[in-house]
Amino acid sequence: MSTRRSPFAKPLVHQPPGVYEPFKLCLIRLLRASLGLLPDGWLRDNRRLAALSEKLELADWWRSDGLAYRVLRARKMGMKVGERCRLYSLQIASEAELVELGDDVIVSGDVMFVTHDGAIHAARDKFPDANGHYGRIRIGNGCFLGMRSTILPGVELGDNCVVAAGATVMDSFPANSVIAGNPATYVCSTSIYMELRRHSVATIYDALYPFPLKMPPDLLAARMANVPYKLPRRREKRGPPSITPNPDFRGNGVAGLHRHDQAEEAGK
Repeated sequence: MSTRRSPFAKPLVHQPPGVYEPFKLCLIRLLRASLGLLPDGWLRDNRRLAALSEKLELADWWRSDGLAYRVLRARKMGMKVGERCRLYSLQIASEAELVELGDDVIVSGDVMFVTHDGAIHAARDKFPDANGHYGRIRIGNGCFLGMRSTILPGVELGDNCVVAAGATVMDSFPANSVIAGNPATYVCSTSIYMELRRHSVATIYDALYPFPLKMPPDLLAARMANVPYKLPRRREKRGPPSITPNPDFRGNGVAGLHRHDQAEEAGK
């Protein structure tokens, strides 16, 4: 958990609009300090005071550090969250206790964790007395989950995986995998991906604005003015690609399938 910031400190880049209200934050902290003067037994035995103390703590973090707020909120929901994680969203359909994040994990905006399969309830006659179909989710250390990606039940990602934006991860992948698509498939190793990004003209280095500081819009536009757009990929017209299993895949085989055309291109 990060250290508590001054109510009048400049808002962090990741804070949503309208959160910066220093006088409200001062009032919240004053109330928290007042509760702290009460005997420990009062907060422990009085549910209303305990609930108020918890709400004030969450409100404090929400108005001062949104990332720390989401980590605290996730842990209170039962989710296991490692150290130095950055949660830009917190969307768990239910069963937060089945989700585990390692250390240094970045969860981008609108990432969804799904820990159950409700489809079985559409055929309840075939599942008498069934409570539900569940799956644990484990994300390894140093993983990056791209914006609006979806992690489905039973998925385990090894350390240092990169999940592309919009990917639907149906199966597990080993460490150092870059995955993309719906269903998500293996693209390349994380080391290759990072090396390509390190030398890319679209990767901006600036000692005055290191991550997570936001570069001024006019400066960013000027720095990106001569960066070219991506070229369209030209592919030969082929019939439906055949499917072969990925030998490195550890899951049940749904997302661990590789097309022959991908293998051929990788070998060029």
